[in-house]
Amino acid sequence: MAGLPAQETTGTFMFKWLTTRVVNWVERWQRRQIDALLAEKRALKAKLLELNGGKPIRLSAEQRKRLAAMQKRLDPNTLKAIEALDLTDSDSPDNS
Repeated sequence: MAGLPAQETTGTFMFKWLTTRVVNWVERWQRRQIDALLAEKRALKAKLLELNGGKPIRLSAEQRKRLAAMQKRLDPNTLKAIEALDLTDSDSPDNS
């Protein structure tokens, strides 16, 4: 019975080590995916502005309302990090 606690400790250590490795791998994979999506977003935004003559897209009041509802479900820090949609009145000339 004296060997049982050592096995539990070794098993616990190995489980924690493996869990840490998997978590780190998943985080790196997610970061690569996020970076790729952000690059794609920037490219698509540039292309959209080019196709629209450099003018911002005009959203209707209903579209802004739907986007605002979706925005409320997201973390504010996440929105800032990905430069999420500006849901201010898109009819104003200052928006870009």
